[in-house]
Amino acid sequence: MLEPIENQYEKIGYISRSHGVQGEVLIIPDIYAPSLFDVLDLVRIETTRGDLIPARVESVRVQEKNNRLSFFVKFEHVADRTQAEELKNFSVFADRDVVESLLDSDERPLDLTSFQVFSDGKLVGAVDVMLENPAHPILQVTTDEQQLLIPVVEEYIVGIDEEAQQIQCKNLKQLRGI
Repeated sequence: MLEPIENQYEKIGYISRSHGVQGEVLIIPDIYAPSLFDVLDLVRIETTRGDLIPARVESVRVQEKNNRLSFFVKFEHVADRTQAEELKNFSVFADRDVVESLLDSDERPLDLTSFQVFSDGKLVGAVDVMLENPAHPILQVTTDEQQLLIPVVEEYIVGIDEEAQQIQCKNLKQLRGI
């Protein structure tokens, strides 16, 4: 017996706009999976009628900017900007099994921007920016006196309370040079 269509596919994002003159589109994902299109060569595009039309992926460029992920995708059946514009705001679906396997392997890094930073029970400041670093993220925190760069490692981070949006730190005097 066939499964209902809503059990076969999962929405992975939507087409935000066309990009360039060769028919490329910008897909904003609903899920965080940088390797999403590494394993997808066929997706489904939902039309205004609700039909899921197969679309073969020709090429993909991934962009991660300000902790946001986006994909520039070229579909085989889209030849120019006019055809790409017709896809604007359409939802994009993929096989549910593929999406679930990716979500198990790709964990979204926690965005700590605007979290409050505490040390020894005192407020140090708030996280302005999370800086990407190959070894580990670095928190840029504005204090009363200066900007402080705090590596997200056990040496300095005691705990992170996501619900309260608070970060408990230690050893910050080492970073201040006091």
